[in-house]
Amino acid sequence: MIQTVEQWMEQLTLEQKIGQMIVVRGHDYAQKARQMNSDGMLGAVGAVMFTTKGSRNLEDIVAWVNEFQSAASAPFLFYLDAENGLADTFNFGTSFPTLMALGATRSKELAYQMGCTIAKEARAIGFGVVSNPTVDVNSNPDNPIINTRAISDRVDLIVELASELISGMQGVGVIPTAKHFPGHGDTQEDSHVAMPIVERDKEYLMNVDLKPYQELIPKGLMGIMTAHILYPALLAPDEEKVPATLSKTIMTDLVRDELGFQGLLISDSLTMRGIKTQYGIEQAAVLAIKAGHDIILQDYESDPAITFKAILNAVKTGEIELELIDRSVRRILGVKSDYGLLANSPIDLEEAQRIVSAPEHRAIAEKIADKSVTVLEATTMPFTNQKTLLIATRGDEEGREAEDLGYVVKGKSAYLREQLSNYVNDLEMIIVGEHPTSEDVAAISQALAAKRYAHVIYATFVRVLSYKEGSGTVPESQLTLMNFIKEQHTDAALLIFGSPYIMRKMKPFPNCICAYGDCVYAINAVLKVLYGTLQASGKLPVTVNEKYQYGYGL
Repeated sequence: MIQTVEQWMEQLTLEQKIGQMIVVRGHDYAQKARQMNSDGMLGAVGAVMFTTKGSRNLEDIVAWVNEFQSAASAPFLFYLDAENGLADTFNFGTSFPTLMALGATRSKELAYQMGCTIAKEARAIGFGVVSNPTVDVNSNPDNPIINTRAISDRVDLIVELASELISGMQGVGVIPTAKHFPGHGDTQEDSHVAMPIVERDKEYLMNVDLKPYQELIPKGLMGIMTAHILYPALLAPDEEKVPATLSKTIMTDLVRDELGFQGLLISDSLTMRGIKTQYGIEQAAVLAIKAGHDIILQDYESDPAITFKAILNAVKTGEIELELIDRSVRRILGVKSDYGLLANSPIDLEEAQRIVSAPEHRAIAEKIADKSVTVLEATTMPFTNQKTLLIATRGDEEGREAEDLGYVVKGKSAYLREQLSNYVNDLEMIIVGEHPTSEDVAAISQALAAKRYAHVIYATFVRVLSYKEGSGTVPESQLTLMNFIKEQHTDAALLIFGSPYIMRKMKPFPNCICAYGDCVYAINAVLKVLYGTLQASGKLPVTVNEKYQYGYGL
């Protein structure tokens, strides 16, 4: 028989209660986490703890989830970053286009289906919290870390699609975390590296950055993730200049009292340099709890016991009131109860294999990709089955693990060539670095000088990644190469697998298609449009420049 929330509250020790409030992510401390779990000091873990030094395979993940749940003495929670689906983190799961691609579809139905699908696959392997959706208003085109992770730069479209996505997730029994409260869209720094400052007045913030939360909270939003960003206008007059994460005025007075949020308040990673460098592991954790967080994402680089002991000592010395702990734990258990997460039920591997990457799930991802592809220029499209040169970029990050997210960045140029060969019999390919070298330029110059190609295609992969210098942009050396290619071949095509904002820095190609990301379905959809087997219907969900404004799309 499953115990009630109040029965659990009476039963849990102080140590078990604190365990409920920390998502342990220390990837060098898996064995330590196992010991803490058996000692009743653990209540939640993040996938990065296992995938970084362990396995990304389905059978191993299910075994790991079942191991932790069976050893737990209290209701357990598994946390996952999955903005674009489980394939972000694991070697399985449906890979979805980016949220900006979803914005380009304008489809509430597809947003709901995307939310349902990600949630179904997450619950199938035991995960109850998914860090999704990004509801930041990407009002700064130079934003290096939100960018294509945002639905749009328009509040109305964000609310319209995010509400459907959230409804789909919550309907399946997964707690979403709308993020990054109070907003990360108007920043020009990566908060993984430094602490951004947003110098907007409160009226502006309430009408733009905070508007999605004002709209989504009354609709039943059950999870919010907070941002390590300084908002001077939202702080109390006498309050120390702390990031939003550590401000009681923002995390309690604003989100709870003013906006009426009743769900779980979860911090962004306490590993991020903007907070860890300035406050340290222990102080950051204690201040985040005091500010009003129910759950914090532990620093993945440190021993989880450090965070646990810091909070436990703060309660014992009276720095953190026990009433504050009880309030959060009761809220956590209440949400777990509502979402069927109190029982620590074992995961059925065969059922997980049936659900994860199901054909109907892949069909939804494909539909989103097909409907999102946006044509910016189409002078000589569609292309024909004639001799073609494909030039594709390769990022330095390919094959490496994306720091703080726990997934490996996969190169897609080989897949692009493979799919392009279905349309072109006579195909040659040149791979260039994200920062093209003189050798890269020489190879392309020699190939183009021969004038042997009916079509020339330049594909650039413009990724948004934490800690990456130049995230979401292309370097000047690549822009110079693009201009050279346009001069040499007057009907060349540019395929943008990522941020459309790169068009702010360059003159358009005669043919230009944007896919907002590089999942396999986005690549397939772009080629369908380029060769005329699919009519493009995507519309820009952001304003890029005077020509390519919100709603543009041929």
